[in-house]
Amino acid sequence: MIIYILRHGQAEAQITSDEARKLTQKGFFESEKVLAARLKELANIAAIWASPLVRAQQTAQIAQQYFPAIPLQTTEFLIPEADPNQLIDWLYRNDASNPGAILLVSHQPMVGKLLGLLCGKPEGFYPMGTSSLAAVEIQTIASGLGELLWLDHAVH
Repeated sequence: MIIYILRHGQAEAQITSDEARKLTQKGFFESEKVLAARLKELANIAAIWASPLVRAQQTAQIAQQYFPAIPLQTTEFLIPEADPNQLIDWLYRNDASNPGAILLVSHQPMVGKLLGLLCGKPEGFYPMGTSSLAAVEIQTIASGLGELLWLDHAVH
């Protein structure tokens, strides 16, 4: 299985609540660009899961435009402060029902923690700026068993 991990695009400054922050124009552009550059690889995704926060939902909708047949699903397991171990357990339980690749759209610190945990590296080992997209190949979904295939960053 391949797990694609995408950090949301650049978002506006926090004015009211963190949950309501929207993507900036630059955030839309950079997310589109990083996804478009990997369309061939992403063609194998069977599911798109995103955090419920607005900026992650908007980023996931950009991905969904390229794959309109794949429904966008939302989970609290991808919010910024979620425990990546719980997400890995959830992915493990759902692996049998999802034979294809999955695209996860989330935030820092979750994406940095998750990528490090899957690949057996310390948190922050792989930098995940806004609109960064990583591909991890993993046969059995568990901590430390993944192999980073590639990591792309938005060109700022």
